Amino acid sequence: MKSFIFGCVILVTLSASAQTPGVSVDFGVQGNVISSKINATLRGIAGLPAPTGTYELALEEVYGLGLGGGVHLDVNLGILSFRASGDYITISPDKEKFQNAVQSYFPGAPFEFSEGGRIEIFSGNVNLKFVILPIPVVKPYLTGGGGLAHVKTTPAKLIFNGQPLPEFEFLKSQTVGTLNVGAGVDFQLGPLALFGEIKVNWLFIEEGTSAYVPVGTIGVTF
Repeated sequence: MKSFIFGCVILVTLSASAQTPGVSVDFGVQGNVISSKINATLRGIAGLPAPTGTYELALEEVYGLGLGGGVHLDVNLGILSFRASGDYITISPDKEKFQNAVQSYFPGAPFEFSEGGRIEIFSGNVNLKFVILPIPVVKPYLTGGGGLAHVKTTPAKLIFNGQPLPEFEFLKSQTVGTLNVGAGVDFQLGPLALFGEIKVNWLFIEEGTSAYVPVGTIGVTF
């Protein structure tokens, strides 16, 4: 978290100080609404009977929409530009969906999902933006890039036969590589630029390469 805040301060400082002829450097903020597509394999939950064979709990069947936001720094070179961004996203499980998913492997098991299991993702990326239609006011673009993401979860708590089970984590706390590709559009309104974009993001987590798709990213650049 401290590194994330430090990175945000660096972005603001660079935006305020960088003045290169022919190059503009702008700072902005954004909000994210995402739909989780992260998969993780859960095995050997203490106290639960082992099912036949290997099982996998697909987290997109347990989690709904996630929310987040961040800051970015744009280095504009005309139809090409670079964006350095830092984002925070959090996703919490739905209690009923979680119980239904686990009971598909353990039919009739007397357990309850108590709390926890919230996934947090801190990410930093550098993207290339390419304007495909450089017209006034409205500028659609393609984007792609990569970076690093720190993923962690709060411990999940289950109750089995009325007794609490040892806490467990859906995903290990880890810092991994990430890639993304997408498209968006800038709306130039005087000194401000509003933008909206959709990107597919891949996280190379230890539990297996996973992806999540932002349903919507909306931001403003100053």
